Amino acid sequence: MLRHYIEYPARRADDARDLERYLDKVTVFLSHSKHDGDGERIARDIRDWLHQNSGLSSFFDVLDIPAGTPFQEVLELHVKRSALVAVHTDSYSSREWCRREIIQAKRCNVPMILVNCVRDVDQRCFPYMGNVPNVRLDPGKEVPNKAYRIERVVGCLLDEVFKDFLWRCRIELEEVDSPDVLFMARPPELISLANIEQRLFENPESLPLADPSTPLDVADPVIVYPDPPLGAEEEQLFEEIMPRVRMRNLTRWLTEA
Repeated sequence: MLRHYIEYPARRADDARDLERYLDKVTVFLSHSKHDGDGERIARDIRDWLHQNSGLSSFFDVLDIPAGTPFQEVLELHVKRSALVAVHTDSYSSREWCRREIIQAKRCNVPMILVNCVRDVDQRCFPYMGNVPNVRLDPGKEVPNKAYRIERVVGCLLDEVFKDFLWRCRIELEEVDSPDVLFMARPPELISLANIEQRLFENPESLPLADPSTPLDVADPVIVYPDPPLGAEEEQLFEEIMPRVRMRNLTRWLTEA
């Protein structure tokens, strides 16, 4: 329903079947590690709950990647068009594909949450898992409590999906067509700088994207994000790394505009 209301006005002239495929119900991508006793089991439990109790579909690589299809391409395609649940168990951060899925989700700005299922210790918590809701699901609890926590996980994910939808509606109403403005549905973080298009720079092939000495093609590139504003300490970090890019919460950006 959400996809319909946001996309139909812009796609009403599209072929009916193409539009129908695009408006399929939201898919939940279950990112998990198979290298400890909890990751795959908890992901399966969430998948089963979704199929029994919600109108959402899910993507679970063990079951949903057809034999013989290109593994990497299928995963990246589904991450781009899904809402992601990262099942953070003890071995999650050590798995290359888990890290890839997180980075892909962040760069595509898809709704996502982190489900904290660490039983003992994560030796190196992957740094790009932050800046999203973090929900605790104790992997050692019995089924009744686990079912309740899974419901809480899905509720938090749906909150993020609704926030993303409302943000897109808000931006659509502004009718902004400017190459120097990048809208993000959640507060920016350092990985957000990777989404600033290379065309903002005069010499994109020869100069690194985050080089603060690089002259810009546009006067004031801006990242606009939902209220409330970032803390002063976060803004200072962005200023030091890329001073020509301004960070603005929506209210401040509208006031300045």
